Amino acid sequence: MSSSAVLIIGCGIAGPVLAILLKRKGYNPIVFEKVQALGDAGASLMIQPNGMKILNLITPNEPLPIITPLQALWHGTASGKTLGHSTLPSTYTNRYTQPASGIKRSVLNLHLKATLQKHGVPLYEGYQLENIHENAHQVTAYFTNGESMTGSFLIGCDGIKSSTRKLLLSQKAGIVEGPPTFTGLIQVAGISKLPHSLTEKDTSLSNWYGEGVHVVAYPISAEDISWAVTIPDTEGEDSTWRAATAGTELESLRGKLREKLSGFEDCVMEMVNTAERIISYGLFDRREVPAEQWFSDRVVLVGDAAHPTSPHLGQGANQALEDCYHLSRMLPDLSVEGSEWDGFEQCLSGIFEEFARLGQPRTSMLVREARRLGEQRVVVGGPDRCRERDASIADAWKDEEAVARGLDGLFIEPF
Repeated sequence: MSSSAVLIIGCGIAGPVLAILLKRKGYNPIVFEKVQALGDAGASLMIQPNGMKILNLITPNEPLPIITPLQALWHGTASGKTLGHSTLPSTYTNRYTQPASGIKRSVLNLHLKATLQKHGVPLYEGYQLENIHENAHQVTAYFTNGESMTGSFLIGCDGIKSSTRKLLLSQKAGIVEGPPTFTGLIQVAGISKLPHSLTEKDTSLSNWYGEGVHVVAYPISAEDISWAVTIPDTEGEDSTWRAATAGTELESLRGKLREKLSGFEDCVMEMVNTAERIISYGLFDRREVPAEQWFSDRVVLVGDAAHPTSPHLGQGANQALEDCYHLSRMLPDLSVEGSEWDGFEQCLSGIFEEFARLGQPRTSMLVREARRLGEQRVVVGGPDRCRERDASIADAWKDEEAVARGLDGLFIEPF
């Protein structure tokens, strides 16, 4: 195995992106994915300008498929009364060099997988990480299928349920971390044809705030819209990752949503009634860990493995992409003539520490803000609290310049 071999755990978004960035710098990345074959999973993602900048580095001459730049933001009540509206997203390209765009998760995953193959990066599917062994000059990953692989260092890109994180915390800090904590909220999501009644919201990121229920929707193509309903649920893990495409289970999910969405405007009900596939999944959280627990001598965490966040700010995937950029730029460029890994090896732990200390303050702030939005806006119960929430949202949107400055703090990064 080459001394510049990099073991990357996880082939969601961060894993393939990091692999391609490192391949260009002269490394030999190898990606491992626990599922047997990447396919049609999940609903969609909103890639914001800060994330789009990184994706554009990967395939600048091959635009992402079915990209639909966002044009507006809309916030309103369940019945459709506008609390706030802005066309700021139409200025994102001029302001940040990239737009925001919704994309089907499986489309992005398969696009990145194909890009990996074009770059000649090996991908091993059906490889669930079981253990990690580090020594002075290399790291070995052991998998549940009995296979193992050795490289110079290992990057955990395996999400909120990260096996890499669990092993790293146990081996480095003696911390035994259990599974993620169920937040008491689930999302039920689907993809539908754009409703005829959506009108001016058809190119918007739209949020409807009801009593004990929140709906978000955004276009993912010229004809399709992705939506998600967030509601409290006491079933916990029993309610997670169920997909329904036909029959009684699909109708059962629709019936549950119709009950929760009573009083919502017609376009919301139309999206629910016309979706051919609906999935239900729980929202989970983990405790924050300090920067020094993001890494060891030969292992480092990125994305949700290091700083898991709730979806209420829409920054989970985008922060993972920022991580990819910063870690790859900090690692030495082995593609430069005369460069050899052996000359840089002793700097590895210092590079990981610099990466973690750079990223932790920003990601910590965003995690806290996402939690705050979830508690104060997303699922609020009781008429009085709902009126307070609606008034707060309306008040916040009176000053569009203040909103723009807040977006600058998110989207002007990482370059």
